[in-house]
Amino acid sequence: MWKSCASAVNKTLNGCNNLRFARLLHAPSNESYLHHPGSEPLAHTTLSEQLVYTVNRYPDRIALRSVYEDLSLTYDQLLTQADALGCALRAQGLEKGDRLAIWSHNTAAWVVGMMAAARTGIIAVLINPVYEKSELSYCLRKTGVKGILISENLPTRDYYGKLSELIPGLQDKKPGHISSDLFPELTTIISASKENLGGTFNYAGLLEDYARQDASKYSKEVGPQDGCLIYFTSGSTGNPKAVLDSNMGVANNIYFIGKRNIFNEAHHNVGVQSPLFHALGSIVTLLSGFSHGCTVTLAAPTYNVPANVDALYSQKCTTITGTPTMFIDMLSQVKAKGIPPPDLKIAMSAGAPCSPQLIRHMQKYLNVQSVKCLYGLSESTACIFQSMPDDSVDTVAETVGYLQDHLEVKVVDDKGQTVPFGSAGELLSRGYNNMLCYWLEPEKTRETLSNDGWLSTGDEFKLSKDGYGRIVGRIKDIIVKGGENIAPKEIEDVLNTHPDITDSQVVGISDDRLGEDLCAVLRVKPGCTVTAKHIADHLAGKLARFKIPKIVKYVDEYPKTASGKVQKFKLRNMIDSGKL
Repeated sequence: MWKSCASAVNKTLNGCNNLRFARLLHAPSNESYLHHPGSEPLAHTTLSEQLVYTVNRYPDRIALRSVYEDLSLTYDQLLTQADALGCALRAQGLEKGDRLAIWSHNTAAWVVGMMAAARTGIIAVLINPVYEKSELSYCLRKTGVKGILISENLPTRDYYGKLSELIPGLQDKKPGHISSDLFPELTTIISASKENLGGTFNYAGLLEDYARQDASKYSKEVGPQDGCLIYFTSGSTGNPKAVLDSNMGVANNIYFIGKRNIFNEAHHNVGVQSPLFHALGSIVTLLSGFSHGCTVTLAAPTYNVPANVDALYSQKCTTITGTPTMFIDMLSQVKAKGIPPPDLKIAMSAGAPCSPQLIRHMQKYLNVQSVKCLYGLSESTACIFQSMPDDSVDTVAETVGYLQDHLEVKVVDDKGQTVPFGSAGELLSRGYNNMLCYWLEPEKTRETLSNDGWLSTGDEFKLSKDGYGRIVGRIKDIIVKGGENIAPKEIEDVLNTHPDITDSQVVGISDDRLGEDLCAVLRVKPGCTVTAKHIADHLAGKLARFKIPKIVKYVDEYPKTASGKVQKFKLRNMIDSGKL
């Protein structure tokens, strides 16, 4: 019934498989500018059309397997449920361009909810499930949501309880008729709880009531340049910004990410470690898999190392993605098992800079055919650079990958002038995947996205003429010691080669004479001791003396965002306040 909706996508996306190794860059001079014209044309399409295209190819293949829910959905079932929920939302008065907040841990209902929004032209607002009332309130008010989808409570997460505190009398309100001074646009709350909660529609009940509804009439209203998803940035200061990504950006970015991972060449089973509200979980892992007919496996509702590792073995995952921290945790348990996951072929690190040592350990202890890196931002949908299928381990260890199809990048100095290849500066990116805007923040949008389409990443980068990028660090993380600019990542990469160090973070702390000095905050292996002298001996001859930290602190765990990024500003605050 959906075949006609996908014909245009089918024509655009078929073929060109033999171009997976193509390197087609245009680098006109010695300046750090690259343009990748693409191995095949961009598709003028939407996320909904991408899903329908996959359903038509693999209707009976398992699309989603939720291990902890004991639930599997085929592609046909996924689309049927998404259409049912989407039609229910439209029946409740949500229209094209309205916002549906998804406030949930990783669950099948999360996936169905996002796809339901895409099918009916509603913008899905992806909210961190660990947010407290004030953070949740900010996100809901910022984006003016008309509907909210919440999941079953967990022992540590009471979604309905927090909403009830924000919306007095919620339990007594009629479903679909929410009225709140705090959230004037909000009318509809859908709960995936097994209980019937006052003021909410029951998720399972809506799927049953609208089971035979087809959302194609709504999806025809949606164009490639319409908004698709809203992500909230995890900035270190101030309130997070709401990034609006387009259907065109999402649909094409997931296709080319999946193609770099050769998802188009075999049936892959992709394991999810990251939370789905983050672009690493939703774009890089879930949707890039869906774009090519993969089976996507949810091992646990929240980040759970034993469950994630067990799924690699029991569910026969062929691909796993995660942040560097997640792979550090995973490797410790895989090594304890004594044998690598037998079916695992691809391991890809993204979401934060990865040390060369960790890349080599991933290759060694996971025994995969291919280790990969991916670099991008929510503001660039997800991906700007990604490893090629035939990249060597050394190439992956030393770069963040090769420029993604149909993108331009350049590296500029603090005056906006393009620097020579191999010189450090800020990375700018331009292409179909750039965000539409920061929601309702035109000034901040202009600060990040120029009139001629260049996106400022805030990352210090080096470009090589062969198309690969190397991240030096966040510009705001650069430490200025006695007038010398020092990139923490350079030091961390060498520290992580010490046999007794599990992980390291280098931060700048206040110093009366130097302005800032270097402090190494270490996680060390059990029973090991690493002193400042040990560090100095290890770094001697590898780094200039002014880059060697003389101050050392120790932690069991780093403060992290829910997506696994280390929050260096919190480490600095802990040191400055004497808590560390």
